[in-house]
Amino acid sequence: MTAEEILAFIKKEIVLAIGCTEPSAIALTAAHAYKLSPGKVEKIKMLASSNIYKNAKAVGIPGTLSTGVNLAVALGVVIKEPTLDLTIFSTLTDDDVSIATTLLGEIPLSVEIGYDLPSVYIDIEVKTSTGSGRAVISGFHTNLVLLKKGQKVIFSKLDEEVGTQKALLTRYPLEGLIEKVLSLPASSLEFLLQGIELNLKMAEAGTRMQGGMKIGSRWKSLMDRGLLGDDLTNRISYLTAAACDARMAGIQMAVMSSAGSGNHGLVAIIPIALAAEELKCSREKTAQALAISHLVTIYVKEYTGRLSPVCGCGVAAGSGASAGLAYLLGGEMNVITGAIKNMVSSLAGMICDGGKVGCALKLSTSASTAWYSALLAREGLEVPPGNGIVEESVSETLSNLGKVSREGMAQVDRAVISVLERHSA
Repeated sequence: MTAEEILAFIKKEIVLAIGCTEPSAIALTAAHAYKLSPGKVEKIKMLASSNIYKNAKAVGIPGTLSTGVNLAVALGVVIKEPTLDLTIFSTLTDDDVSIATTLLGEIPLSVEIGYDLPSVYIDIEVKTSTGSGRAVISGFHTNLVLLKKGQKVIFSKLDEEVGTQKALLTRYPLEGLIEKVLSLPASSLEFLLQGIELNLKMAEAGTRMQGGMKIGSRWKSLMDRGLLGDDLTNRISYLTAAACDARMAGIQMAVMSSAGSGNHGLVAIIPIALAAEELKCSREKTAQALAISHLVTIYVKEYTGRLSPVCGCGVAAGSGASAGLAYLLGGEMNVITGAIKNMVSSLAGMICDGGKVGCALKLSTSASTAWYSALLAREGLEVPPGNGIVEESVSETLSNLGKVSREGMAQVDRAVISVLERHSA
């Protein structure tokens, strides 16, 4: 795999996102389905993977004061135009929200949860006065694999195409991929710096907002009062948490995502941005660190799954951040891989119990642990092979993580969703 191919792969995985990506993907699918047969909506059916449902159920939807899978579906039908991908909520108006809310009270909308589907899977059929439209997204959040108008297939793409792409990076040792990325001209990585501005703006919004958990302002208050230190570790923690709090509350601002997740993008970018400023790193070195962070995040996700029972912000984006931070600290490859092993050993057991404002605390833990993991690795400290799932090779360590996530935690989503359903009963 060439350096240019790796860069192209990274570019596909780093996109703008407004709001949690699962409600956005649901709305996008619904918009595709409705566009096939526009008219007065009579009935909607949705089949979604457990991971999509779990992450969309309790998270705020941008431009509304509400949460919920059903509202995301209805908004997609009202928006109609599936051209904005994961920024589909950027044009949302109060009238759109009112129409969608009214629609939910007038028509039957059924939601079925599938536990044996690809981790990202949304199948929506919209029946209207003019017929029916069906759309399916699978594999990743914007990957349309089926459009069907009535009984006529308009577009179809085999799922195997998705699987082939997903398995691309992990065919190669991670160290070699990192070395190739670092061989790229600095100018080719300059675009990654845009994510710093976007994601720090979200963090600033999170420290000022009145919704969500207000974790940013309260953490900052603890620092101002001397109960927590005003140091880089706490700045990394509270700004990453504040950005997540704002996103999960549904603030209508874009962030730069990573591996299909806006929250992954916060962890992959914000700690590196703050550390680079503190360490007075050049723009070139900062961009390289971001490239490493995104690459490692995507690499880990290939082992654990696009969405999984383990918290990807902890083990995937956290590992990416730790690797990028280790590079900023001047670490050679053994320090970078040591930081990843430290990170995985620390947070491998963190479960994903759905998207929500409480994710802010998980992101603060992930971001600060990434910094500690990198610092300790630079000091020559890493979890030795044979300790739990840690192996001599970082790729084998990540393979073990994937095994635990896919096989050992296979029933976690069922248990989590049963709890979520009880909350709404």
